Amino acid sequence: MELTAKDFVPIPIHEFVNGVTIPVDLYIRIGEEKFILVGKALTQSNVDQFKNYQNREVSYLWVRKKEYYKLAHQSISLAGIALSKKELDDTQKTTVVSAAARTMFRHVEHLGIDLETYNNSKQITEAVVGLVENHKTLSGLFKSLAKFSDQLVGHSVAVSSLSVLIAQNMGFQKKATLEKVAMGGLLHDIGLKALPHDLINKPIAEMTADEHQLYETHSFKGMQMLQSLGIVPDDIVSIVYEHHENSIGQGYPQRLRDVKMHPLAKVVSLANGYADLILPNVNCPVPKNPREALMYIEHTLGIPYNREAFRALKKVIDSEKKAA
Repeated sequence: MELTAKDFVPIPIHEFVNGVTIPVDLYIRIGEEKFILVGKALTQSNVDQFKNYQNREVSYLWVRKKEYYKLAHQSISLAGIALSKKELDDTQKTTVVSAAARTMFRHVEHLGIDLETYNNSKQITEAVVGLVENHKTLSGLFKSLAKFSDQLVGHSVAVSSLSVLIAQNMGFQKKATLEKVAMGGLLHDIGLKALPHDLINKPIAEMTADEHQLYETHSFKGMQMLQSLGIVPDDIVSIVYEHHENSIGQGYPQRLRDVKMHPLAKVVSLANGYADLILPNVNCPVPKNPREALMYIEHTLGIPYNREAFRALKKVIDSEKKAA
């Protein structure tokens, strides 16, 4: 049976590195529904060959959907290996972990969320916790994430990492708890994958009332996606559902006040709001530095987040300043 576009997942050519064994067949697209095999599975990648394709205005290589999981497994395995390599610096390790997260989000976008995606995200979460433990300062983490082309992935890894740091400074030390808060941070915006691309790339200030209402459904949609798997812990589901709530009851979708929010959602809500200020995005094209973002939350916004979590964030930023 002839393969069509719906059978493939596009991968930007620039994501491939030289000399890595590719576990899947690679194709280029030469027409609406025509694909040509250009690389056999289990052969080493050749960046020079890929550059030749780019010179001919080919921006993507294509992988069959039913084989994409092999590429995802490889990327996630590489992230685990990278964290153990002493010769790699913090920025390089962050890039590898972010690439692993990107493969997971791409899986959700093209194939939907399933048990395999969730298991992959668990491995990425473990890598994120390790990443936080290995980073001596936040500057390397934010610097590498700010350069990441996929803003949703960079933001999600940042929120996951920040959530762990905040939780640790609040006294949460159990590995299971830190992994839950890291997982909630990584998946908090998963519901955006159910919304139109043009909507999530539009500044909130420019949205119509109907568009804004639709945008706010992403928390609920994310909760539904995770609940559909039947195995995701309730704590993680609550984090995803409540990550836009705040302590003064002006968040969404339930307008909860601090006392009714899930304890771990309070952490991720702050990490999400802070990450929006320090990483470039459609609503903040010129990001603030870590100290400016902290001052903005404290003096301009009036700390609409959980006070204990905010004090913990201040400790994180203060320790960064002392280490500089």
